[in-house]
Amino acid sequence: MNRPRIIYLTNVRLPTEKAHGLATVKLSEAFAQAGAEVTVVAPWRWNPLQEDPFTYYGVERVFRIVCLPSVDLLWLPFGKAVAFPLQLFSFSLVAAVWLFFRYGMGGRLRGATIFSHDHIPLFFATFIAPHIFYDIHDYPARNIFFRRVLGRAAGFSVQTRGKVAALLRDFAIPQERVVAWPNGTDIERFRDLVPREHARERLGIPAGRTIVLYTGSLQSWKGVDTLVRAAALLPHSFQTYIVGGSPGEITSLKRIASGAAIRFVGTRPWLEMPLWLAAADVLVLPNTAREEISRTWTSPMKLFEYMASGRPIVASDIPSIREIIDASMAFLAKPDDAESFATAIQAARKDGGDAVARARRGQEAVLRYTWKARAEAILAHMRSLQLPERHGTLPCEPGKSSGKVIQ
Repeated sequence: MNRPRIIYLTNVRLPTEKAHGLATVKLSEAFAQAGAEVTVVAPWRWNPLQEDPFTYYGVERVFRIVCLPSVDLLWLPFGKAVAFPLQLFSFSLVAAVWLFFRYGMGGRLRGATIFSHDHIPLFFATFIAPHIFYDIHDYPARNIFFRRVLGRAAGFSVQTRGKVAALLRDFAIPQERVVAWPNGTDIERFRDLVPREHARERLGIPAGRTIVLYTGSLQSWKGVDTLVRAAALLPHSFQTYIVGGSPGEITSLKRIASGAAIRFVGTRPWLEMPLWLAAADVLVLPNTAREEISRTWTSPMKLFEYMASGRPIVASDIPSIREIIDASMAFLAKPDDAESFATAIQAARKDGGDAVARARRGQEAVLRYTWKARAEAILAHMRSLQLPERHGTLPCEPGKSSGKVIQ
C-alpha cells in the first residue's frame, strides 16, 4: 500500500503550554492515523515541562519525535530579541544538515514531503529537499525567506478561506495549490463533560456564582483586555476566570482589572481543559478586530473546544470567527467593546432556552472540525499535487509504541 512519508519540521518546544504545540502533535497523530509515516523534528530546548509529549497531550504513539540541538538561550530572563532568532536559525540549519545526512545521501528525500508551519526551517530545507509543503499559520511577509519558500513549495494549507484569496492577490499563488481547512479539536474529549457541580468541586470553584470563562493565550491580539473591562461591568453574581498566560501577561491585565471579579489561574495542562469548560456557565472568545492576525487569519482551537462542550459562547463578531459560527450558534459581540461583551454575557446567561439552543447548534456544527478531517484534507491535497508516496508499512500499528524522543 502506498503511504506518504511526512517529515514535520517544527521549531516548537515539546511539550509546551502554547497552542501551536498542541496543533503540531494532534495533526501529526491524525496524519499517522490516516496512514502516513510521520516523523516530527523539533529542537532540544530547556523545558520547565518534563513530561513525555505523548503523555502530556494524550496522543497515541503512532509517530516519532526526533529532537535536535539548537543554541538555546531563551531561558535567560533577558535578550530574547537576539536569543529567539539565534535559536530558530541554529535549529533550522541543524535540521537541514540532519535531513541531508539521514535521508539525502541515499536519495530518500525524493520519497518524503517536508512539512512545516515554520518558514525558516523550510527555507533551509529547500536547498536539499525536492518536496516542500507549507502549512501557513503566520501570514507571509515580503522577504527573502518567505519568497524562497513560497516559490519552492509544491503546495500549501491554510486555516481560513481569507488566506486563499490573499495569497493569490499578494503572491500570485494559484488557488488550486492551496487547501483551506480550519484547525480542529478532539470532540469526544470535550463533548461528554462531567456535571458542572462536580467540575467546580474538583477545581475549587465556589458554588452559587455565574462562571464566565476564557482559556488560552493572553497575547494582545486575543483581546482578553476587553473581557477584563467587561468583567467590571457585570453584576456581583458573576465571577470571571481566565485560564492561561505567562506571569508577565497576567500582571499587565491585572493593572486594568480594578473592580472586576476576576481570578487569573495561569497555565494549566491541556488535559485539564474539559474540566474547566464543564465548570463554566458562559465561555468567551474576545478576539480583537484591531490586528489582522485576529480579524482574518486565526482559526482558534479554543473555539472548537468551546463548541464541542455545549456551553453558551460569547465571541467577537469578526470575519475569522464568522467563518465557523454565526448568531444562531453563539452570542456575537462588537469586538473591542467591553459594554457589548458585558451585555452579550448577561444575555447568554438570562436567555436560558435560546442559549441552550444556540449551544446545541454549535455542538452539532463542530462535528466536522476534527484533526482527522484536517489531516485527511491535507493528505488528499498532497495526492492531487502528486507528492510522493512510498510502499511499506507504518513504523508500528496504531496503539503500539513507536514514538520516541531523541535528545
